[in-house]
Amino acid sequence: MAKTWATKCCSGTYKNNYQLCCGIKVLNVAKGRILVFSYVGYTTQEIAVNQPSLTVSLKEDTQTLNEVVVVGYGVQKKSSVTGSISQVKAEDMENRSVTTVQSALQGKTSGVQVISSSAAPGEAPTIRVRGFSSNVASDPLYVVDGVRLSDISGIDPNDIASIEVLKDAASAAIYGAEAGNGVILISTKKGKTGQGKVVYDFQYSIQSLGKMPKLMNAEEYATYMVEGGVFEQSKINNNWDGVTDTNWADVVFGNGQMQKHNVSFSNGNEKGNYYLSLSYLDNNGIVRGDADFYKRLTGSVNADYQIKDWLKVGTTNQIEKYNYRKLSGNNAYGSFFQAVMELDPLTPSTYSPDNLPANMQAALDNGKTLLTDENGNYYAVSNFVESENYHPMIMRDNTVPKNSGFNVNGSVYGELKPFDGFVFTSRFGYRLSGTRSSTVNLPFYGNSVQNNDYMSISGTSSTSIYWQWENFANYIKTFNKHTINAMLGMSYQESTYDYITSGFSANGADAITNRDPSFWYLNYGDPSASKSIQGEKTRTAKYSYFGRVGYDFAGKYMLQASLRADAADLSYLPLEKRWGYFPAVSAGWTISEENFFTPLRDVVSSLKLRASWGQNGSLAALASNLYGYGTTMVTAGYYPFVPGNNYTTGIRPNSLGNDELKWETSEQINVGLDARLFNDRLTLSMDWFNKKTKDLLITGTTPSLIIGGTTSPINAGNVSNKGFEFEIGWRDNIGDFNYSIKGNLATLKNKVTYLDPSLTRANGTTFHTNTITYFEEGYPVYYFRGYRCEGINPEDGEPIFADLDNNGIINEDDKTYIGDAIPDFTYGLTLTAAWKGLDLTIFGSGSYGNDVFSCINRPDHASANKLSEVFYKDRWTPEHTNATAPRANALSLDKYTVSDAMVFDGSYFKIKQIQLGYSLPKQWINKVFINNLRLYVSLEDFFTFTSYPGFDPEASANATSGMGIDMGTYPSAKKVMLGFNVEF
Repeated sequence: MAKTWATKCCSGTYKNNYQLCCGIKVLNVAKGRILVFSYVGYTTQEIAVNQPSLTVSLKEDTQTLNEVVVVGYGVQKKSSVTGSISQVKAEDMENRSVTTVQSALQGKTSGVQVISSSAAPGEAPTIRVRGFSSNVASDPLYVVDGVRLSDISGIDPNDIASIEVLKDAASAAIYGAEAGNGVILISTKKGKTGQGKVVYDFQYSIQSLGKMPKLMNAEEYATYMVEGGVFEQSKINNNWDGVTDTNWADVVFGNGQMQKHNVSFSNGNEKGNYYLSLSYLDNNGIVRGDADFYKRLTGSVNADYQIKDWLKVGTTNQIEKYNYRKLSGNNAYGSFFQAVMELDPLTPSTYSPDNLPANMQAALDNGKTLLTDENGNYYAVSNFVESENYHPMIMRDNTVPKNSGFNVNGSVYGELKPFDGFVFTSRFGYRLSGTRSSTVNLPFYGNSVQNNDYMSISGTSSTSIYWQWENFANYIKTFNKHTINAMLGMSYQESTYDYITSGFSANGADAITNRDPSFWYLNYGDPSASKSIQGEKTRTAKYSYFGRVGYDFAGKYMLQASLRADAADLSYLPLEKRWGYFPAVSAGWTISEENFFTPLRDVVSSLKLRASWGQNGSLAALASNLYGYGTTMVTAGYYPFVPGNNYTTGIRPNSLGNDELKWETSEQINVGLDARLFNDRLTLSMDWFNKKTKDLLITGTTPSLIIGGTTSPINAGNVSNKGFEFEIGWRDNIGDFNYSIKGNLATLKNKVTYLDPSLTRANGTTFHTNTITYFEEGYPVYYFRGYRCEGINPEDGEPIFADLDNNGIINEDDKTYIGDAIPDFTYGLTLTAAWKGLDLTIFGSGSYGNDVFSCINRPDHASANKLSEVFYKDRWTPEHTNATAPRANALSLDKYTVSDAMVFDGSYFKIKQIQLGYSLPKQWINKVFINNLRLYVSLEDFFTFTSYPGFDPEASANATSGMGIDMGTYPSAKKVMLGFNVEF
């Protein structure tokens, strides 16, 4: 509206820089100032005030559709995508306490599950995309700037621009034999034209134990053990002062600190750009002392330059150097964290040298080594618990491990554009890594079961070298309403790995010549020590051809097809089976572009239907069993074929061989729907998938004829994964208040659909003397198998187990399905709000329907402490016969501990982040050449809602056969974090 018209009915003075004129706000703005016009669903415009009045027309924001996503060997506009691809942007990972990319993905996109076998500093969780497809490993393929990596934990999340998760077979099929478990594409940051920046990010956090399980206190422990006949009351009286009530969590856990620094430099122009960064991380965990830490120095160097109009060259590089130390966990025979749970509360943490109990004084008198704390007090040796799990601080200090390594990976590439629409790319990628580790075992006395009189030492050094050379061409042609694009290429990959390991074991004396730490090297081995050394080198290679063609008509109808052919070398497969072929096809229909949809466009601005089918392969089982198809021979005794004392070494077949061994193959159907509604305020994506994996590698099958030796691996297993995925988002503003809500949910049904008939089931993880997870037809992958507890006998307090074969005897034949670790659905929720300079982010994730098998208490550890709520609170006694827990030290605890009584609901919801930030006004900071300065405080992993009584409902012994098995996992920590970002 023209100012001359508006001023006719204006009266009064300007208040808060505006006055009302005929009900319309007229701004009082100084000439030359910048006005910013923005509204949800429309592009933001910045206009300088150089005239009395302005007419501004906002345009619809089509950026969402015009944004590109990275696909294999190219990019596509979001509007043209026909497969199932989820994108995680840099802002989804910024300003969080996570130190690995895997952790940053949790809860941010549907269909991606994160499995953690340890929350220790430096430990990276495992990613699963759309379920569990293999009996060996289901890890996705990681591709960083076009280079395949086996591990992405060394890449700093600050250096990542975006992550694309290729979930369906059609999207991932261009990677063929390596894409059966999904593909995660990572693009690192690059400089931008005209945006020279220097950015510094700082974080400092204080970490503490998130949750401590409720164990029996001193009185409860004494009552339980005497009641169960484990100890006589006299032993309790003679070895307990009646006051001591040790909480071993307080002894072991304290406040850890983490600090992180990241500085980056970037700039660019029409010819080229660069991005340089350096990051330092120092994470000291929640165990007291320097026993669990991770230190990492990373750098990134990315650049490209347009040398000619037809030639661009570039490079991407990531460098990592790290050191770490960790503690034992996930082990029934010496887990640091099991010791915290098992040690009795009657024993104090330390004794002064002049007040030692008889058992410790006797150990000293017999020449045993008792370890001390920093004050010279001896760590206690319990009179009540003697097992592989002893005083945690002795377990911490009786070994000195040193672990370090480096990773250097990147690429050099050139793009040739001889004519319009055609781009030829040649890219050389590399990955170099090395590790060094050593362990010095010190003399110690933990108890009569665990002690060591002499020093020993061992060390390992390894080197991995990987390189790939890929050449591919992309061509796109548009005429009238038709767009055709095509891609054709080849790839060669080669990888070598070599290692050497050696050690000196004690042989009646220290294996090292001197106990001074200066001599803790292999160079100083004692001549009397037993020596060992071994090492080897392996090489693998793959060769591939691939192509893709797509068609788009008027943005309405889209069709795409691809094919990849992969050949493995003889370390993987026999000559006749080395080639695998992986086709895929997908189609899309943008319904909202049809004329009949016009009346709905005011509400639904975009609606697209997608469908795809494809096949992918997997190398996981082959990579862990090189030359598994071969026939091998072993020595088999000595035979006197000639007179005298001359013997001939006998040789016999060891494996039968399998010339029919081939790739594992996943076939997947996907149907999806994408929609944007209410001027793009609401975005919605839905997918249904059905993924069938066949030809899994199975070992231990029974041959039809007994001819000696064992069978080689065969393709004899199938798995099915299917489910729904939903992603929804809403963003809007009310004046200066902006907010958004994003959520995702994914369901999963997993089942083994075939196993070789010679096998009833394949064994998984073992707890003490019992195998507790199995791979079996008709059940989820590595389900829990054990006894079914039907209650407690009110007459004697013994647990009652289901006699499934009705023979009156409870034995192995009565074990059955008692749960599994695969959730029915996983979900994530992110809320953001901003007002003026303030911003708030709340992010949470969770799962439902997964079980946790608590394997903290071995059945032969009768004197170990136990979970109060599980074993003590409602136990059977002669006065309380209507109990849910058995009597103390019941005779059938060996079966009870591997029954469904120890399987708990592992469903949880964690509020992973509550962050409040404030960006200083630009008129303040521009005076000191600062573009942006933001301060923030955050609570990370602070709240967990679960019914699981152990440390952490996300516990797993490993990411395959040990999913959901809690054997003493390093627990997650809650963090209070302070940080700031400054941009120059």
